[in-house]
Formats: sequence, C-alpha cells, structure tokens
Amino acid sequence: MAGRYAFIHTLYQQVLYAHVSIGDRPGLHLRTGQRLERGYAERAGEIAGELAMHFAHGRDFERAARYRRQAGEHALRQHAYREAADHATRALDLLKAWPESPERTQQELALQVMLGAALTATHGYGALEVARAYARARELCEHVGDTVRLLPVLLGLGRFHQGRGEVQIARGLAARLLAIADTTHDPAVGLAAHNALGIMAFYGGEFDAALAHLEQGIELYDPREYSPNRSIAFRAGQDPGVSCAVYAAWTLQLLGHPARAATRMREALALARSLDHPFSVAYACHFAAGFHLCRRERDAAQELENEALVYSTDHGFRLFPMMGAIHRGWVLSEQARSEEGLAQMREGLAALRAIGIEIRRPVFLALLAEVCEKIRQPGEGLSAVTEALAAGAHTGQRHWDAELHRLKGTLMLQAELGSSAPGTAVARDAESSFLEAIEIARRQRAKSFELRAATSLSRLRADQGKRAEARALLSDIYGWFTEGFDTADLREAKLLLEELETRAGASRAGQTTRSLPAAATEGP
Repeated sequence: MAGRYAFIHTLYQQVLYAHVSIGDRPGLHLRTGQRLERGYAERAGEIAGELAMHFAHGRDFERAARYRRQAGEHALRQHAYREAADHATRALDLLKAWPESPERTQQELALQVMLGAALTATHGYGALEVARAYARARELCEHVGDTVRLLPVLLGLGRFHQGRGEVQIARGLAARLLAIADTTHDPAVGLAAHNALGIMAFYGGEFDAALAHLEQGIELYDPREYSPNRSIAFRAGQDPGVSCAVYAAWTLQLLGHPARAATRMREALALARSLDHPFSVAYACHFAAGFHLCRRERDAAQELENEALVYSTDHGFRLFPMMGAIHRGWVLSEQARSEEGLAQMREGLAALRAIGIEIRRPVFLALLAEVCEKIRQPGEGLSAVTEALAAGAHTGQRHWDAELHRLKGTLMLQAELGSSAPGTAVARDAESSFLEAIEIARRQRAKSFELRAATSLSRLRADQGKRAEARALLSDIYGWFTEGFDTADLREAKLLLEELETRAGASRAGQTTRSLPAAATEGP
C-alpha cells in the first residue's frame, strides 16, 4: 500500500511540476532547497544530492557545488566509486559559474582529488582520466601552496606512472615525497614515501633496498590513522599498510625466504579483510594470487583470484579482473585446459595494453611462456620472453629478468628437442641463458630465481654427462636455504640432487665392478 501511495504521489508531483512555467521553476527549486535545508539542519548532508539538484536548478551554484561535493564524499566513504565520480564531475561543472576566488580554488582542488580517488577505483591506476584529475590538482596545490593535499596528489600521480610502467618517473615522485617527509617529519608522508620507493625498488630488481623501505613503511603504519576510511591522504587506491605488506612478502620470496614471505602475505590479507575497504581486499587477494602462482601453489592462487573477482565485480573495479584473467588462465593450464587458459591470458594481456597498463607485463608474459612450455609451443613462448625482456628494458622493470633468461634457455632446448642433442650450438645457447639468469639473480640477491636457474642448468649438464659439475652447482645454492623446504622449487631441486646422487652412486658401483679382476674358472 505504501509503495502504491508513493508511486501515485510521485505522479501527482510530476503533473503539478509540468504545469509550472519554465520561468517560475528556478524559484520553486530554490525555495524547496531552502526549506529542506532548514528542515534537516545539521542533518542536511543526508540529502546532499537532492539539495544539490534543487540549488542547481534554482541557480544557487555555490550551494549546489558544496552539496554536490558533500554527496561525493559520502559516496566515497560508502565505496560507491562511480557515484562519487559523478558527484565530483557535476560539482566541477557547477564551479565554472563561480567567480574567481581562493574559495573556488580550494573547492576545485578538493574535488579534483576526490575525482582522482574515485576514478582510480573504477578505471585503474593508469587511466588518462586519473592523470588529468591529479595533474590539475597538483597545479592548484602549487598555486596555493597547499602541502596537505599534495600528499594524495603525488601518490595518485605516482600510481598512474607506475601503472603505465614509467618506473623512473614514479620513482622521482616517490623521492619527492621522501624529501617532504624529511622536512616536515610527517609520519603519513614518510609512510607514503617508503611504500612508493619500496615498490619502485622492487620493480627495479633492487630487492634489498625494496625490503628496507617496505619494512620502514610497516613500522610507520597505524590502521587507526592511515587506513583509507580514516585518512583523506590515503583515500585513493589500496591501504598503505596492506601495500607495504604485500610487496614485502613478494620481496622476501624472491630473496629466498619463502616461509617468512608466506607469513607476511597472510598478514597482508588479514589486515585487508579487517579494514572494511573493498578495494584493499581485491588488491590484496589479486597480488596474493600472483604470489602463490610464483610458488606453484595452484589451489591457493585460484581461491584468492576468485575472491578478488567477486569484490571487483561487486564494486566496479576495472583493473583487477583484467590482470586476474592472466592468473586464471595459468590456473586453467594446470587443470588440463591449457588452450583455454592460453586464450584467456592473451585476452588479459591485450586488454591491459589497450588501456595503457604496462606494469607487471614482464611477469605476465613469463606466465604465458610457462604455459607455452607446458603445451609444447616453444615458438610462442620464446616470442613472449623476447617481448618481456624488451618491455623490462624499456620501462625499467628488471625484477623478472633472471626468470625470463631461464625460461629462454628452457624453451630453446624444447624447440630443438629431437633435432639437436646436448652439446650442440642450441645447448650452448641455452647454457648461456641459464648462466645469464644465475648472474642476474646473484647480482640482485634473488636466491629463489638463482635456485630455479641452477636447477635448469644442472639438469642440462647432467644430460651432457657432467653429473659431478651439475651436483656441485645445485647443492651449493640449495644448501643456502634454511626454510621453505616444502615449496615446489626446493622440492624439485632436492629431487634432482637425489637423482644425481643416485646416478653417481650407480656409476661408482659400475666402475668398481669393472675394476675387479676376473674370477678364476675351474678346469674340467
């Protein structure tokens, strides 16, 4: 009954409004807005969108813009990112009717920051719309000398350039944040700076420096102060504590501390789920899925990527489903659905390229190359590796170089399988790729990648009959590890070492048998 009454009441309103002359309508809207404003008093924010509409039609553009901004801030707090972007865009249009003044500048600055935050969620870090909002906000910050709002602006711009694979530009913006932190002694700025510098060092393959920055960020982080729901500075994108923990886990994994890495990733996921911030949960789940893929933990990766997809679908996050398609494709390949998985990975890579996202492309191409190796398509795999190495060189993403060179060697051997035997030119080229991988891994102190490359090279040398050399090479790096012996890479290395030891034992036994004198035979 109530619903029917409301419907009829709305119809009556529309009929009556249609009989009001166009010239009288602005006055009607203005009076309606004023009465609602007085009636709601301190609670006027609850109907901010409605008030903005009435004041806009009533030609009171200042009030309309303020209420539109208020409605946008409410939407942002409720994680209604598309609605927040719409309110911010409308408010910016209303500001065009304001006369030039310091207040108009401050309003525009706040709205551009809000728009950048909302678009980051709906369009992704690398969207040009995000860059335009933050670039305008930076211009306004410098015009009025607003250092408070400069933090979210530099963070937003840094993430934009990071998303587009412009590592050096992003690193420069992070360095500026650190300089501001050193001057102001503001822990929020310090947290943002160490988070950003740690991420950039990670992508640059500087893993020790990355871990140092990320651990400093974790020490500075306090969810009661710096979570997106509590801090305007960190409202855009993921929670900084979650981000520091996620990348610290990745860094620990590559440095050769898989048990500590797994603990840190669990902490990142627990923190994200405790914050009531959907973007941070989707972010943590997606990056944790990639982490488990790196460790060859298919089921965990699939579960986490599915969770990221649910949050992204529910809240309109555009980027994570595109990146997640590559992870899901890899999982499909592990479930005997390789062709389907490969097609999904290609689609994900194409979608990311179409919106200008280049960050992590070397990693995604490496995953594609792995699937190509699995289904014995080395030609496409080698093309993916070549593209990945070129992308890394162009963007400054050198963190996956060692693994890419290892894959190159493996795929070269597979391409010539059956037509060339170990010891040929192809085998020498593959060996050179494995040695290059080991050299890069040692330079970056990436022990996990060094172990993989040493395993591949040891297998090749064993096939060439150089079993003692193969065993010495692999046992050296395997003996470095003190944890994570249940992970796939360490189990594989151990199995190969045991196989080499068994072969060596059999060879020694054969030599001993051959060296014994022939037994005397009795005469007739």
